[in-house]
Amino acid sequence: MVPRKYGFILAGLMVGSFMSFLMSGAITAVNTGFGAGFAGRWMTAFAVAWSLAVPLAIVASRFVPGIVQRLTRP
Repeated sequence: MVPRKYGFILAGLMVGSFMSFLMSGAITAVNTGFGAGFAGRWMTAFAVAWSLAVPLAIVASRFVPGIVQRLTRP
């Protein structure tokens, strides 16, 4: 189990991984189709997307809740 104080890192890792996996697959399919070599192209795109998405999701998870709180009413 991960200590609660590191939950934002775990959340960023999970959200970043999930979103980069799905989005890289969708964008690869739109741009190149499902033909031969699709899986390899997808995994290459996923590696690039993951390396950007996870750190950004971790950073965003620290300040986004505060922004949401300011933009919503109780």
